[in-house]
Amino acid sequence: MWSVSTINTRQAIDDLGNLNSGPIQPKIKFPLSKFGVQNRSFSESYFNKFEWVEYSVSADAIFCYACRIFGTGSVEPSFTSIGFRNWKKLSGSREKKDKKLTKLEAHNGTEAHLTSMARWIAYRSGKSHSSVHTQLMSNHKLVVESNRKYVKMLIDIVIHIASQGLAYRGHDESKTSLNRGNFIETCILFSKHIPEFAEKFKSSINYTSHSIQEQLISLCADSVRDTIIQEIGDGVFGVMCDEARCYKEEQMALCVRYTKDLNIHERFLGFIDCSVKQDAQALSQHIFDYFKACNLSDKAQIIGQSYDGASVMAGKFNGVQAKIQNKYPHADTRCLFNTLESIYVHFSYPTKNQKLIDMQKKLGLKIKTIGRISDTRWNCRYKNCDAVLDCYQAIIHVLQEEIENDNDKDVNEALLLSIINVMSNTMQEKNATLGKAVVIINSVITSFETSRTPDSFTDLWQSIQQFADENNVTIEIPYQARGKRKINEPIHLNNFILTTSTSAAAEPIESIEFSPDSLTLAVSVDKFMQLQYEGSLIFIDHYKM
Repeated sequence: MWSVSTINTRQAIDDLGNLNSGPIQPKIKFPLSKFGVQNRSFSESYFNKFEWVEYSVSADAIFCYACRIFGTGSVEPSFTSIGFRNWKKLSGSREKKDKKLTKLEAHNGTEAHLTSMARWIAYRSGKSHSSVHTQLMSNHKLVVESNRKYVKMLIDIVIHIASQGLAYRGHDESKTSLNRGNFIETCILFSKHIPEFAEKFKSSINYTSHSIQEQLISLCADSVRDTIIQEIGDGVFGVMCDEARCYKEEQMALCVRYTKDLNIHERFLGFIDCSVKQDAQALSQHIFDYFKACNLSDKAQIIGQSYDGASVMAGKFNGVQAKIQNKYPHADTRCLFNTLESIYVHFSYPTKNQKLIDMQKKLGLKIKTIGRISDTRWNCRYKNCDAVLDCYQAIIHVLQEEIENDNDKDVNEALLLSIINVMSNTMQEKNATLGKAVVIINSVITSFETSRTPDSFTDLWQSIQQFADENNVTIEIPYQARGKRKINEPIHLNNFILTTSTSAAAEPIESIEFSPDSLTLAVSVDKFMQLQYEGSLIFIDHYKM
């Protein structure tokens, strides 16, 4: 910091400029002073000609701001401490041919004044651009802000690709490749329209390597996972697990189901590596450890479980669900709302719904209908629970009557649907062909014919009895009348070979027919598409001109 010269006139100090304000240059009507026979005063025009000139109203004098603030002891006192007010010498003499420099011009060219001016200019430059350290800090701050803006754009690209379910990388990401992958290609698209992004992306350090991509994906996943855990909070939730085998790892996919603002949310939390051991104890411990790593609240409770895949996960006593239920007693595997949905579907038929209404009238109950379960509206579930509670007796009576009157109809329908479902799924496959369709059709026909035998129904009945015994379900077998009297072979035919009796003829079984010619032609078309000449002769001969 430069030293400030001492000013003797106290009045001049009060109304002159300081280091922060700069020179004081008031725009007023300056007072006149008598010089000989003429009255003279300071003129405002000198402010424009000499920027260092400042005027003291109290002293009616001018000073040099540069010399007064930044000068040393060698400067003129008349411009630093005393003040100059000889207005006659400001403009010089007009009568002499060789005009001398005016007082202001002469002071403007002195070495001391030029030094003071250089110091003033340097101060103003340093104040506007700050010091070297400050300039470096400001430049660093701009670089940091630019980098942050660039990385935010990269994160937006990562989130966009993830939300669209697309792959990040391409098979060939070299500069000569026509398709460098979704991530790089999106960055190239941004570069065409955002110059700041293009400058960073085209530099040697552009933060687009595979490792950086994985870090950005991991950071986004952590942020989403933290949000899910915060939404669960200290509340209740359900857990859903399934096997998810990866390249060299045995993984387990973990999802949660919870509510927020009376809306149901199902969220994927992450994959758990369980390659070392896959028994019930290890899998359940993996789940507990993962919840702990996610900072799940100790007050949060699991009230529902859903598993698929390995048999250890479906075990009732030694499986994962039993291990979790030991720690969370309310973690049941049954779902009340699935039962409500099944009741709704059952009574959605007009005839069955009318039976329910008639039964409610018969029992003197208030007539209520059961609505569809909504996945997002809890008020619909509340109304359905209330409706089932109010007309529970009517529902039980109607179901009991249907059970007594339905006989084996549902069993036959279930058997038929299970077989047809296989054919339906096969027909809908992308790689389905006519030849494969023939194979599955013949298999279905064979299954139907096999199922129409007493042995097949005996096996079915035994499986039903086994299921009932395992689940403590009582099967009420209606009274069966004694069968018809057995017709014995006539004695007079003992010496003959009897194949069929007209009175004991077997009831004809209706066969399932498909045109053999159509099936054979379908196989030939399949062989033709496989370029097998001998197998496609039937198709070729069929369409010969």
